This record gives sequence, structure tokens and C-alpha cells, in this order.
Amino acid sequence: MSSKLATNDDHLQEPPILMTSLPDEILLDCVARLPRSYYPILSLVSKQFRSLVTSPELYRRRCFLGYEEHCLYVAISENIETSNIHWYTLARKPNDKLWLVRIPSLPPMPLHGSYVVKGSSIYVMGGFHQWQRGLITPNVSRLDCVSHMAEPLTRMPKAVAASVSALVDGKLKSTSKRIMVFDTVAQTWEVRKRPNWEVGRRWFSSVEIAGKIYMKSSRISYVYEPKEGICETDPILHYRNWSNSCVIDDVLYYYDDRSNFLRAYDPKERVWEGVSGVLGLCHDGSWSYTTSYGKKLAVFFHKVDLLSKTTEIWYAEIAKEERCGERSSAMILCLMENLAL
Repeated sequence: MSSKLATNDDHLQEPPILMTSLPDEILLDCVARLPRSYYPILSLVSKQFRSLVTSPELYRRRCFLGYEEHCLYVAISENIETSNIHWYTLARKPNDKLWLVRIPSLPPMPLHGSYVVKGSSIYVMGGFHQWQRGLITPNVSRLDCVSHMAEPLTRMPKAVAASVSALVDGKLKSTSKRIMVFDTVAQTWEVRKRPNWEVGRRWFSSVEIAGKIYMKSSRISYVYEPKEGICETDPILHYRNWSNSCVIDDVLYYYDDRSNFLRAYDPKERVWEGVSGVLGLCHDGSWSYTTSYGKKLAVFFHKVDLLSKTTEIWYAEIAKEERCGERSSAMILCLMENLAL
């Protein structure tokens, strides 16, 4: 009978990371149960984890386990002279601090492009590739939010920037001086006749509600029904400056920077309401952007201090207040936090 004696070299060897020594199937199952907000940090551990968090198998496993969750992607322009926009995702550090993690695998995007979300993909259409010279691109890209890779698609028939777009019946509809419809399956474009509306100097916002596209120009707001090709003005909707808005449960929401108040518009009732429970979030000298985050509202506040030449990005998460047996326009502020880049 013999025994193996430990040598000095054995003591100097670093112990292996326990999780990476697990079988692939067990490791996949463990990572699938973690919140996606931890994946950016996990990808820094090793090449194995970096490959794992971008694998389609991981997301199929998450779906099977019922761990699907919404993720926020933020496009930030760091230098207006280059007209480049870089992508970040909202993540939470182990110390519970929210931060914006840059996605290096995604290429820079053009300024004032049009963005539409379909499933786990983000479609980017048009925009300025040279802002100062006013050069516009007809390029279209699909960003895969699983692999964090970009795929070039069929170019637009006409280059546009600052257009409004929406997803209706599974197709992307881009509206500017003309209507262009993109079939994401066949990857083909169709140019349709524009309804007889007055074109504003610039489009500011658009949302889709119940198959209709609600659009805001500098002069008036429109409601466009693409199936029938009918377009009508909505002066009540235009009464508020609803730029940078979003939709939850067929109700439009936006944060009013001037009044420092969250507002809601119900297209069925055709009335604006102030949302109780959420006010006073906006700092002086800042502007906001509102987006949906599952059934919650996510509001980003961008504050620029001209004296100190500093920029801050604040993030607020807002949820609907549930009231048994009645409709409620009240909401609850879940968190308000200064984000770190």
C-alpha cells in the first residue's frame, strides 16, 4: 500500500474554479437560473462563460425553466461630431448598484436612426452617418440581443433620418415623406403611397397601439391606420409634447419635463391624465426618455451641468398600482438611481 505525498509544487497550484469543472449540462442549468443582469459580469470571468452567456442553448433553457425576463438596452451618443451611437445594457453589480455596461461586440450606430424591437432583436434603420455634413444612410441592421452581434439587412429604398417607425402585424413600418414597409422574414421593402397629411418639419415620436400608429410631428399629431390607409389628426393628443413616449396596456405614457410629472393618454377615452404617485423626478437642466420594461415604466433622465461640464444619467423604475376591482391611473416609484458608466 502506498500513499502519495504532496509536493511544494502541488501547494502552489491554483485551485480550479468549481463551476467550470462541472459538466456542461449542469453548468448551463446553473447559469440559466441567474438573473440576466449578472451576465455582463459573468462574461468577464473566462472565455467559457463569455461563450455560455451568448449561446442560444442558454436562452432556450431559460425559456423552458420559465426564467424569461426583459432587458434594457440603451443607445448613447458619446460624440456628436462622429455621429456614432454606442450600445449599453443595464446591469446590476453584486453590491446592488446599477450600471450601464458597454457592449463592445456591437458596432457604432448612426445618429437619429429609427429603432424597432421585435422579439429578441432590435432593428436600426437609417440615420446620419455624418451629422455635420447632413449625410444620411439607407442602411438597416438587426441587433441580436442574445449573441450581441449585428447583421446587415436589405437597405431602405430611400435614406431617411429622424423618421418614425413601428411594428404592425409583424412588419416594420417607417414613415417620413413616404411610407416604407419591411418584411423581416422575406427581407424585402415595399414603398406605399403616403396618406394626404401635412408633413411637419420633423417627426418626434411614434408608438403603436392596437394596430394603429400614433405619430407626432412639429405641427400636429396623427393617427394612422395602415390596413385601410386612413390617417386622421388628433389635436387632443397633440395638446401635450409626448416625445420619447412608450405604451403599456394600450395607454401612452411620457414624462413631462416642464411640469415634472408623468402623464398618460388613453386613446379610447381621448383624454390626458396626470399619473398620481410619480412627480418631481426630473432635475433642472435635464430631459427624459420613457420606455416600457415588461409591465413597468423605465424613465431615463439625462442631466448636463454646463458649469462643471459633467453629465449624469438617472434611472427611475415605475410600476402600476394594483387596486382590486377598479381601474387605477396611479403608479408607484420602485427605484431612482444615478447610473455609472
